[in-house]
Amino acid sequence: MKITFNHFKILLPATCLLATLNGFAQSKEPEVFKARIITPDKPATPVQKNTPPVTASVHTASNLNKFYGTYYYWVPGTSYVVPDYSRKQDVIHNSAGTGVLPGSIKINADGTYIWNSSWEQKIIKGKWQLTGDKDYPIEMINAQEKKNWKVGLHDRPKEADLYIKDGNTWYSAKKVK
Repeated sequence: MKITFNHFKILLPATCLLATLNGFAQSKEPEVFKARIITPDKPATPVQKNTPPVTASVHTASNLNKFYGTYYYWVPGTSYVVPDYSRKQDVIHNSAGTGVLPGSIKINADGTYIWNSSWEQKIIKGKWQLTGDKDYPIEMINAQEKKNWKVGLHDRPKEADLYIKDGNTWYSAKKVK
C-alpha cells in the first residue's frame, strides 16, 4: 500500500500536467471580439440641407470689425493625453509648436481674404462667409489645402488674436495691421 501511495503521489501531478497539455492541444482558435457599431449622436435640432451660405456682403455686422486686418499665424504648442489601454495608463504628448510661420492672412470687410500660405508656398485669394456660429463666425472658403477654415477670437488675447481651424489643424494668429 505504501508503494501504491507513493506511485499515486507521482501519478497525480503527471496526470494533471497531461490533462492540461491535452487541453491546450485541443483548444480552439481564439474568438474574434465583435464590437458594437458606434453611431454619432443626432443633433437636437434638425439640420437644414441645401441652405445657401450667408455671404459677408449681406450681413456685415459691426462686431466683425475685430476680424478685419492682416495677421501672422503659427501652430501653437500644445499637450494632449492619449489612453494606453494595454498598460492601463494615460500617455501625455507635448508639441512645441512652430513659431511664427513665414506667411500671413488678410481678412477684408468686403467678404474676401488673401492667404499667403507658407504651407503651399502660394498666395490664395478667396471669399469668406458667415457661419452663424458665435465662436467661429467667419469661414474662409476653399483656402489653404482647398479646405474651409473657420476663424474665431482667441481665448487668450495677450497671446494671440484669432484661432483659425479646419477641424483637425488650428493656427493662432496675431494682428499686425
